[in-house]
Amino acid sequence: MIIDQFTLILGITVILLAIIASLASPFLHKVKMKSGKQIGEHKETQPNLSIVIPVHNNATELQSNLPILLRQEYKGNYQVIIVADKGDRDVEELMKRLKEKHDNLYVTYLPDSSRYMSRKKLAITLGVRAAKTEWIAITNPTCKPVNEDWLTSWAENMEDNTDFVMGYVALGKSVPPMWRFEHIQTANNRLHSAQCGKAWATNCFNIAFRKSRFMEEEGFRGNLQITRGEYDFLTNKLGLNRNVTVDIRQASWLYEDEISDEEWKKRKKYFYASRNLLNGSRSYSLCMLFNNVMLYLSFLTSLACCVFGYLSHNWIVLGCSSFSLLLLIVLRTFLASKVSRCLGGDIGLSHMFAYDMRLVWQNLGYKISYIRSDKNYFTSHKL
Repeated sequence: MIIDQFTLILGITVILLAIIASLASPFLHKVKMKSGKQIGEHKETQPNLSIVIPVHNNATELQSNLPILLRQEYKGNYQVIIVADKGDRDVEELMKRLKEKHDNLYVTYLPDSSRYMSRKKLAITLGVRAAKTEWIAITNPTCKPVNEDWLTSWAENMEDNTDFVMGYVALGKSVPPMWRFEHIQTANNRLHSAQCGKAWATNCFNIAFRKSRFMEEEGFRGNLQITRGEYDFLTNKLGLNRNVTVDIRQASWLYEDEISDEEWKKRKKYFYASRNLLNGSRSYSLCMLFNNVMLYLSFLTSLACCVFGYLSHNWIVLGCSSFSLLLLIVLRTFLASKVSRCLGGDIGLSHMFAYDMRLVWQNLGYKISYIRSDKNYFTSHKL
């Protein structure tokens, strides 16, 4: 068969599209592992710190996850500060039992008069104000460390030249693999951005910062009208253009075993409500748009050229388009699997490309759901 100019251009084009689509993958840049010493290797003492946990109807999660936080093997002094709703009897009774056994547990309650405010942001603010330490760690009651060494590993990041620390939260195997795939992609993207000096958001409830910086920046001032998004706003305000340390060592992970369908969708919609107030969100949106366009452009072009090559008996076009389709699937799967292994995704290779393709439509569904929602649901409009 004589190779004409049209066949040559078409064959090269589909292969180039597959390469560009692979290089556009959010998994291309893997977050780097924190290097250096092992847990507690070079420190005889570690900084005093406080762990603030905002609570709302989480008695069951607290009963399961709080005890291991209270018995951490730690070379410094630390305190766990629980901020709960006043009148939540289940939480109050649990706190009373635990305080008898643990001197490092402090509990405070939100006043009823705060019902028209962002209760989670108020809870974090009260917890930070109650802390007597410079370093503050924030997490959710649904998260827990795997063992008693987590705090020692986590505190290794709290150096004199560090202002903000970002960690990772791994999702349990009971969480659907599609959600785990999405979570890993988002976490890798935002943690890598932070390592590049652009800490603009986080989807992991595992951060730490200096109390003095929180007070200087007046906490959540500037975004109080948004009901949720507290971890994103703290990262954006206290981490952007600051000295940020990213720690994805497994010893520093927290784990979230279960997430309900309602809670998962709520988190996604709340992010759309808050992202316009986050510096750096526009660049992220443009990068994701480019990824989505290139992924589907390459995939559909390769499929179309396969059909064209078969019907026209142009075996060169058929071969090039088949190769480009295989190249796209293999490269995107390889990049995703490399990050997944690093972040404990435990997702089968055979599903990764399908999840990659499906994620475009899933995110579109979240956005449509947000657009159709009553916007007053996302704001403290009576504040």
